[in-house]
Order: sequence, then structure tokens, then C-alpha cells
Amino acid sequence: MADLLFLGPSLPAAEAAALLPGARILPPVGHGDLLRLAPGPGDRVLIVDGFFMHRPPVRHREILLLLERGVTVAGSSSMGALRAAELWRYGMRGVGDVFALYRDGVVTGDHEVAVVHGLDEDGYRPLSEPLVNIRIAVRDATRAGAIGPDEGAAILAAAADLPFRLLTWRSLALHAGAAMDRLRLWLADHPVDAKAEDARRLLRAAAAGDPALCPAGPGDEPIRHVHTTYLEGWRSRYEQTGGVSELELLVTLRVLHPQFAELHRARVLAGFSGARADDPGLEQLALSAADRLGRGVPVPDGSWLTPDEDALPAAEATLRLLVRSLGTAETRQISVAMLPPELRRDDVLAIARQVVVTAKAIQANLSRRQGRPARFRAEVAAAVLAAQWGCDPAGLTAAAWDRGFRDREQLRELAGFLIGYLRVLRAPWFPPTRPLEVVHQ
Repeated sequence: MADLLFLGPSLPAAEAAALLPGARILPPVGHGDLLRLAPGPGDRVLIVDGFFMHRPPVRHREILLLLERGVTVAGSSSMGALRAAELWRYGMRGVGDVFALYRDGVVTGDHEVAVVHGLDEDGYRPLSEPLVNIRIAVRDATRAGAIGPDEGAAILAAAADLPFRLLTWRSLALHAGAAMDRLRLWLADHPVDAKAEDARRLLRAAAAGDPALCPAGPGDEPIRHVHTTYLEGWRSRYEQTGGVSELELLVTLRVLHPQFAELHRARVLAGFSGARADDPGLEQLALSAADRLGRGVPVPDGSWLTPDEDALPAAEATLRLLVRSLGTAETRQISVAMLPPELRRDDVLAIARQVVVTAKAIQANLSRRQGRPARFRAEVAAAVLAAQWGCDPAGLTAAAWDRGFRDREQLRELAGFLIGYLRVLRAPWFPPTRPLEVVHQ
């Protein structure tokens, strides 16, 4: 059993390590981190802090996938409390006051737990005060009679008016008036750090083996509709086997396999026409389907064609329009399902996997030498890819469309890790697939 703890400004890492010995302490959780780590049944994922703005936040379906797999997922304090309040019905466990406030609808906004904090090397030191800490301090001080209900309401109103980046006890004192003087006197003897205390409660419960921190089970609502195209796209991007993701394999084959464009064309036309990709009459069937839908000859929209393609026969222009418009529409969430079946072979995938490993090693070496992440200029990347595909750089966009990339920007984003490889090494030899018997109009 492994404990994975996502922690940032809510609690010092040294204190967390003392409370839960053996836990792997990780930075605040963001989108993709749970998929990248891929914990399994018996593991525990403890979420305290997470990114809100600098990175996309952890998605609900990423957590639901872990719950479905038998992983214990529990949260407190900040992002952990927020996600637990949203998913406790499905088996995510929540601990602490902040979780209860969200679960019961007392607070609803993400900004209640947001803070400005330092960098990793600074221990994510908080530089502002979360609104939820002030809310709980006001609640406790009111219950103790240190301030009156009206004074507490005035303090909370003043705190809510301040942007979370500017919210500190000092700035609040300038806006809340005399009531803050009495609250600060009470806080001197009764300090409140709700997020830190909730994190401690979570870690103590985990260390004690609290049975409340258990995987989702029969008492929880069933988890349904997790495996959407979005989730599968995220899995292809972030889940890895031997340091290689499905997305990296797919991109490598899109860029380097000499038959990919042909196979991609056949797969897209088959999906459009309802025929088989190896049907000898595939392209005519696709043209007939386009004609029935009112998309027949002549081509109604030349935006998917380059100036050099204006003289193409109308039938071929229509086929290219279909392949490019339909094939690139899939790229919103890229997954291995977009790989033509002919390339889902162990020998082909093994070669692609080795290319990815080598390419990432070359990229890492370049980054070390440069002292920053290696990224080639756009014109350099375009020249390398155009040479790989045997086209002029001016025709790179059309060549990218023919391989399912949405545009040059997406091509550069996804295939950037291959540029160093292609500048140092030749593209590998791939075993040929069975030739497609298609008739080009």
C-alpha cells in the first residue's frame, strides 16, 4: 500500500512527513497528475492542496476513475476539501471543517480556499489568507462571545470584498474597522488556521488506519459515466507504460510511419461512409455518401485546400475535404482509438515506443545543456517535419491535416519532442502493413 499526499501551502512538508511516515509527498495536484501516477487498489491518495490557476485543476472524472479502481481517495483543507464535498456521495472521503462547510453549502466558491503562495523551493509559503480561515475564525470568536454577530458579519463582508490575492489579516484590519481589533485580540490567544488543522486531522486519521478512510463501497452511490471521450483523451496523454504515453505513441506513428496518411484517409472515409477501410470501392462509397448529404461535387468550401490544389479533380478535392475536416475534428481529445487498426501491432508499437524513449532522452539532454526546456523555433520544426514528409514547408499545414493534426500549432505542440530526434537520427524502419486497395479518383 502506498500513500500519495498532494500538499502545498496548507501545511509544511516536514510536519506532514512526521504525521504520516512513509507517505510520498507531492506538489499540489493538477490535471493529469492522478493519471500519470496511476495508483492501484489498496493505495491511498490524500489531497490537501491543488492548483487552481497556474495549471488546470484536477478533474472530477480523474478522481472517479481512481474510486472505480478501488483506490482510497480522501481530501481536506483546500482543493481536497472542495473535491471531497463534490464527490463524497461516490466514495471520496472528506475530513475537517472546510470540507463540512462545502458539503453543507455554507460556502460554495473556489476562492474561499485560494491563496497566493511561494514556489516549491520556498515550501509553497502562503502569502495571503484564505477566506475560509477568516470565516472559521469569525465563527469561533462569535461562539466564544469575543465579537457580536453583527461585527462578525461586517468582518466577513469586508473580507469578501477583497480579492483573494490581497486578503491578509493586515489588509482586512484596514477595511473592517473596530470589530477587527477585538477579533485580533481573541486570535492572539486562539489562533486559527483551519486549513492546516484539517490537514493534520486527515494525516492523523490515515496514520491511525481510521476505517472511515476506506475505498468506495456498497454504501456509496454507484459510479457511472466515467469513461467519456474526454477521460480517454486524458488517459492517452498522461497515463504511461515504461515512461511512454499512448499519446506519444500515436503522435510518433502519425509523424514517422510512412503509411500513416494513407491509412488515416481510409479510416476516416470508412467511418464517414459506413464501409470497411479495405473495401476496394471505399472512395466511391464516400463520394456517394457525401452526395446524399449535399456535400458532393463540386467542393462547396475550399478552405481545406491549398492554392496548389485548386486544379484537383472535383472528386479528389471532395475526398480531401472530407478527410481533413472530419479527421481533424477528432483531435479535441486524442486517444489511441484514432490509430488505424493496421498499426496496432506489437512490432509496430515496439518500434514507436523505442523512438519515444530515445526522443525524450535527446530532448532531456538538450534541456540540460541549455539550462532550460528544449524547444526548437517554429521555422526549424517546420523545416524538419516538411523534410520528413517530403513536402515544401509552405505545404506543411495540408500535410498535417492529412495526418489528423488540427493545424501547425497543434502539430508543433504534440510533435515537438520528436524534432531533436529527427535532427540527430533518421526515422526508423517500420514493417509494412498490407497495402490498401483504394482507387484514387
